[in-house]
Amino acid sequence: MKQVLVPVVVTDKAGYHITGMHASDFRITEDGIPQDIVSISTSTAENQLPDAPDARTPPASSASSASTLSSAASSPKRTYLICIDALHSTFSNFGRVRQALKNFFDDEKAGDSQYALIALGRQAQVIQDSTRDPAAVLATITSKNFTKTIIDSESAKLANDIQEFTYFMRDFYCTHCACEAFNTPERPGCPVQQARLQGYLLRSGERTRFLDENFYRALQQIVTATGTMPTTRTILFISDGFNRFPGRELYAVMNGFAPKDHRFEFNPRDTNDRLQNILKIAVNQNIRFYTIDSRGLYTGGSLGGSTFDASTGLGASIPQTVDLNRMTVAHQNTDVLAALARQTGGLFFENNNDLLKGIRRAFADGREYYVLAYVPKNKSDDGTFRHIAVEIKNKKLHVNAKAGYWAPTQ
Repeated sequence: MKQVLVPVVVTDKAGYHITGMHASDFRITEDGIPQDIVSISTSTAENQLPDAPDARTPPASSASSASTLSSAASSPKRTYLICIDALHSTFSNFGRVRQALKNFFDDEKAGDSQYALIALGRQAQVIQDSTRDPAAVLATITSKNFTKTIIDSESAKLANDIQEFTYFMRDFYCTHCACEAFNTPERPGCPVQQARLQGYLLRSGERTRFLDENFYRALQQIVTATGTMPTTRTILFISDGFNRFPGRELYAVMNGFAPKDHRFEFNPRDTNDRLQNILKIAVNQNIRFYTIDSRGLYTGGSLGGSTFDASTGLGASIPQTVDLNRMTVAHQNTDVLAALARQTGGLFFENNNDLLKGIRRAFADGREYYVLAYVPKNKSDDGTFRHIAVEIKNKKLHVNAKAGYWAPTQ
């Protein structure tokens, strides 16, 4: 079996990178079994990652993305792909993202890195071709073309759907009854309204599923193309977050009105298989995701909590459990972002308005890290996931590494 390469970032409590470490300072286990480290290199060493696989021509929908990523400048050592989620993110949060990126590239100096900027909405759009010139990226970020990428976001429609569905649910449970009778599902209600609500719930879920399936497919194509880069690879993924279960937001509203009412069906489609396909490519190609929740500091407003005013007649007719359920789903919308970072050895930056700090950390980690190599003691090529744990002797230091890899198949 070939060597397994594990990029490892070591920092102190303040986040400063620690250099000058040796193989004897680390301990690696695979599925709980200690492994022998056969070599260690630093981020400045040549050929620290395996040769990239042959480039594959992606489907037409993202051919421009792959072509852009493949047209790298001569001999860069590091590739940073900035991927903006233009499907699930709100325009209000986009301004914060744009300013943070502008501040970063204001200070960035040209060197051995190349950069690319892609907006991933209903389709992938290359905003900035691969370039080693930070000034070119800065000009793109401040252009009107960059701002236009977020205007067609799906988040605004979802917010409208949630509000409209909430009104429908209120009418279904409160018409001609006292508002304190929310949790009485045995009350028959109107069959016509029930069918209307069920249809609304399913249509919204199917629309979201269709868009998310395309979104995952495009992201997988981008990751595959990034894996062909004969450099180190970092993807900075910035998003408001999205749910693994399409339609979960509306279901949370329904469940807030009557938790024990089972008249409404929810199609529990899970997009985890799409996520796992992306993770498999990323971890096996040593592509690290650094994900940033562009909602900033978590509040009721930033997490998409209800805007209904309880002091009005309308707000008073909305049970508090609706808001609580929506907040829960909003927190769950970080699960994909967290998994992308955790599994690939990156970091998930959340609940913080200082997005620039997260961006700086992603770029710094891409420039200061070790690569540990070992030959797995488990020789079977069964295609299963192998869990990796990296420890360091100095317990005061923090170690960040990918969570594992998928073994090859015979």
